[in-house]
Amino acid sequence: MKSSTRYVAAFLTLALFSMAAAEKTTAYLDPGTGTTIWQSAAVVLIGILFYVRRIADWLRTNLAFRSAQTTGFLFASVFGAAISPLAIRMFGGHPLPRFNDIFLVGIVLAAYLFTWESAAYLLTISIAVSAWLLPPSGTFRVEGVAEWYRLISFALISIFLIMLITRIKVRRTAEPLAGSRMHDVSEEIPSMAGGD
Repeated sequence: MKSSTRYVAAFLTLALFSMAAAEKTTAYLDPGTGTTIWQSAAVVLIGILFYVRRIADWLRTNLAFRSAQTTGFLFASVFGAAISPLAIRMFGGHPLPRFNDIFLVGIVLAAYLFTWESAAYLLTISIAVSAWLLPPSGTFRVEGVAEWYRLISFALISIFLIMLITRIKVRRTAEPLAGSRMHDVSEEIPSMAGGD
């Protein structure tokens, strides 16, 4: 009795699934799916890039790259060499509205982890790639007000972020020095008062 009930239940389940399935299927991809895939790829890329500091520290210790500037230029060159062909392949002829954000992540990391010079170098690479991708694609000639606005606004945002990060880094290095000076002065004041 129980086995026949299982067969009937299985049959009814299969019947319901067969009625729910469409006869003809088409390859429809809803617009939100592409955005989700793009954002997931960006998150993975950003997650990988946070290991750059470990790689940079390893390079400094094992390959005698003592200078942050040298390591920064190396990072900018590798980042530009890896991302430029990817951007040209993915966006050539039809750039997405925010394809420069790939480069912006590298510029921010270069300014934060290394020096502003390496970030400016990567900004130069990204502007050249952007000019190559913007219409008319395949040339460094940029035509149209919208394309110029896009290129100039990207450059200005990048320069602003480079300056902001550099200023924050300078303040961080100045704060411990100011704190130690205050500590030295506070130690001198009681000794001067006691000596009078």
